[in-house]
Amino acid sequence: MKLIQLNALPEEVQDFIWGIMSDFNYTLFNDPSLNFTQFEFINTLQDDIILKKKNILDLPKELEKMPGKFQGDFRELALKIAIEIFWPLQDYLGGVDRLILRLGGKVPKLVPLKKKASKNKDFLGDTFQGKVKDLISQHKEFKGLQLTPDKIFNKKGSLINPSVQNWIDDYIHFLGAGKHSSLERAKYISKSPNSLKLDDKYKDSLRFLLLSYDQGVELYFDKSEKLLVIKDQPARKLLNKEIKDDKLGFDNILIDFKKDLRSLQEGLFPSDIIMSEAEGDINKVRDILWQSIGMGDKDKVMGCLALLISRKSFDSMIKKDSRFKSILKRFIGIKYGQGMEVSWDENMDQLISRRFFLEMLLVDKLALDEKSLFVTIFYMTNIIPDSGQLIYFDKQDQKFKWRAIQVTGNKFAWVDIL
Repeated sequence: MKLIQLNALPEEVQDFIWGIMSDFNYTLFNDPSLNFTQFEFINTLQDDIILKKKNILDLPKELEKMPGKFQGDFRELALKIAIEIFWPLQDYLGGVDRLILRLGGKVPKLVPLKKKASKNKDFLGDTFQGKVKDLISQHKEFKGLQLTPDKIFNKKGSLINPSVQNWIDDYIHFLGAGKHSSLERAKYISKSPNSLKLDDKYKDSLRFLLLSYDQGVELYFDKSEKLLVIKDQPARKLLNKEIKDDKLGFDNILIDFKKDLRSLQEGLFPSDIIMSEAEGDINKVRDILWQSIGMGDKDKVMGCLALLISRKSFDSMIKKDSRFKSILKRFIGIKYGQGMEVSWDENMDQLISRRFFLEMLLVDKLALDEKSLFVTIFYMTNIIPDSGQLIYFDKQDQKFKWRAIQVTGNKFAWVDIL
């Protein structure tokens, strides 16, 4: 549904669309009886009925026009949509009760949508925090805030303002509706025509916007300048909240980091037990690592990684083991495009391969939080001295970050030299 059409609806209907209807369509997106074209057809039909372009009572016969061979029951699907999507909108649409009865269902008790007082006031100050979907539903101003400096193209090829809502619309157009994984978000940011040309600082705000939109993560927003800035933690000026200097000082951060590092080292799964399970063969540790990843056993994964690195078998595993090569190439293909899978094979930089593998394993597979992630990366890359660094400490942001990688021609290269 276009933003201009959505904004014309009553506020309580808009809130319902952003909340309950979005969640319902996410479950519909994962329904195995529907393919993507059919899912899109249902989405468009829902919009047409809510916009009153089509009569609510025509829902069953409209569903029968669905493209392709539908694997389910049209009547059952129509009843499900009528009860879960259209019944709460009965006061707005009318006729939903008759549709439910025609389909053989029982009309539920109606719980009217709550009408909210107007929330077109400015935010409290120029900084605020929240979840993207909540901010969209509660503050009309938020949807129009400009996220990036230059205009972007919509699906019709026209240039439009780079607002929060237009970026979300572009994201949905590129990947489809529903929640998306971190890999899919990375693919959008690195491959979509609009985001491909962005500077890294604007990509960061876009990445956080989409993370909050998909996962409901609460983030921090600053609209004091021309462009909206989004971060995962408050800056000093955000929320008018002072943060004590002693917590921000590098020395104190380093002390905490060393404590976490020591805790990680002491908690590692014992290498002698892993080697015993591997029958003394370091190559069989790969099998144990593979099984541990599949079971989500973080402790054992860490133990296997540390053991492979200390025995200098980690790089050869990435290069030669077809299982790990396969999932790593897929990760690279999603993030940078299929053409770069071949490039990685032909121009394999050992340190960059480690970077990709650890990012895929620790972020995508094990979903480590940021603090645990960088402690783990630092420990693993320093088991063997002078093996090369994958992270650095950003003094301005007072946090550890990945070293950045760029694509030059058909090769991967470090943005910085440490």
